[in-house]
Amino acid sequence: MNEYTRREEVRWTLIASLALVLGMAPAVFFLVTAQGALVPDPSAQLASKVATDKLQQAHTCVVTADKLPTEIDVFKSAAKAAHLDADAPAAPTQVAAPNSRKVFVNLVRNGKLPPKEKETDAALAWPAAQPSQKLAKALTPCRSTVDFTIARPELAPTWDAIVKAGEVMTPGNDKNEQITAARALLKLLGEAPVDKVVQQVRDAEAEQKKIAEAATSRAQVAMIREPIPEGIIPRRIAVGIGVGLSVITLLLSYLSVRVASGRRLSTLVPLREAAKLSQPGIHAAAVLRLAAQHNGGQPGMVVGAAFGGLLAAALQQSDTDVFIVGVMGGCLLGLVLQWVYRLAIGAARWRIRATELAEVEKPAIPIVLVLSGVNPGLEGPFITFFNDLSPPDAAQTVEKLAAQAEEKILAAADAGAAARQQQGMPPPGQ
Repeated sequence: MNEYTRREEVRWTLIASLALVLGMAPAVFFLVTAQGALVPDPSAQLASKVATDKLQQAHTCVVTADKLPTEIDVFKSAAKAAHLDADAPAAPTQVAAPNSRKVFVNLVRNGKLPPKEKETDAALAWPAAQPSQKLAKALTPCRSTVDFTIARPELAPTWDAIVKAGEVMTPGNDKNEQITAARALLKLLGEAPVDKVVQQVRDAEAEQKKIAEAATSRAQVAMIREPIPEGIIPRRIAVGIGVGLSVITLLLSYLSVRVASGRRLSTLVPLREAAKLSQPGIHAAAVLRLAAQHNGGQPGMVVGAAFGGLLAAALQQSDTDVFIVGVMGGCLLGLVLQWVYRLAIGAARWRIRATELAEVEKPAIPIVLVLSGVNPGLEGPFITFFNDLSPPDAAQTVEKLAAQAEEKILAAADAGAAARQQQGMPPPGQ
C-alpha cells in the first residue's frame, strides 16, 4: 500500500479480510465438529435377534419336554400290557436250558403242568416306546442351552438318561431287536425324574424371555453414529484446500490493489516535472484518466469464497468435497457480482476519486476547476470522450475547461461587484 491507494480500496480490502475470517472460522468449525448420522446399533440389533432366536428354541424345548412325561407314562402302561421287563435278559442262556427241562419232566410225572411263561408282545412294546425315543432325541440339543441358562447339576444323571435314550437305535422289523430297544428305553426313562427336567426347561424359557425382552428394549433405543465417509479428497486435505483457496483470493485481491496503486505512481510521478516544463494540463489529464479507472482489488471474489464455503459447510457438514465446490462457486459468483456492481456505479464516484488523487499530486491546473467544467450527470459521456483523446489533446481539453471555469468565476465575481455598487455597498475587503 502507498499514498496512491484509494480509500475505497483500503476499505474494501479490510471488509474482504473481515469477511474471510467471519466466513472461514465457522465453516472450519462446522467441518471439524461434524458427526455421522445416528443409526440403530448393529450389535444391539444382532443381540436382540440372537436372544429372540434362543427364546424360540427354548419354547420349542418346552413343548418337547412337556410331551415327554406323558409319552413315558403311556410307554410304561404299554410295557406292562406287553409283559416287558426292564431287568429281564435279552434271551435265555444255554446253561439254563437242561435244568429247565428236568423241572418240566418232574412236574409232568407228578401230574402238574408248569405255568406257561408269558411272551413279550413286540408289536405293542416298540410302538409305545418309539414316541419317547423321538422326544428324547429332540430334547437332547436343548441340554446345553438349558444348563447355560439355569444350571442345576443335580439333574445331570437325568439328562444323561435322556441323551442315551435319544441315542437308542431305531430297530428294524425283527421282533427281538424291537424288544431289546424297548427294554433299553424302559430302563433309561422308566424311573428317571423327567418332571424335574421339564421344570428346568420351563424356568430356562422364562429366564430367556427376560433376556430377550431386555435385548429388544435396548435395540429399540441403542443408537450409534456412523463414521463420516471419506469423499473424493480426504477430509483434512479438503478442508485445507478450501481454506487455502480462500486465502489465495485475498492475496490476489491485495496484489491487485498494490498493482493499481503502483500503476498510478508510475504514471503520475514522471509527469510532475513534464507539466512544469511543457503543457501544465498533461498532469491533470492523467489524474482524470486514472480517476476514471475501476478500483484495484477483487473483494467480491474474497467475500464470495468465504460465504460460499460457509454455506456449503453449514448445509453439508459431512461432505468436505462440497466445501471446496462452495468456495470455488462463491468465488466466481462474487467476482461476477462485483463487476455488476462496478458497472452499475459507472462514473458516480469519478469526481470523488479525482479530487482524492489531486490532493496527493497537486497538479498545476486545479482539478476543481476542471471538474466544474463538466456538467453534473454527464460524467459518463465525458469520460468516454476524454479517454479517446491523445495525451496532448487531453491536456488541451483540461486547460480549456480550467480556463472556462476561471472565466465563469471572474464573471460571477464582476457581476457580484457591480451588484454591490448599485446597492451602495462597499467592495469586499473594505
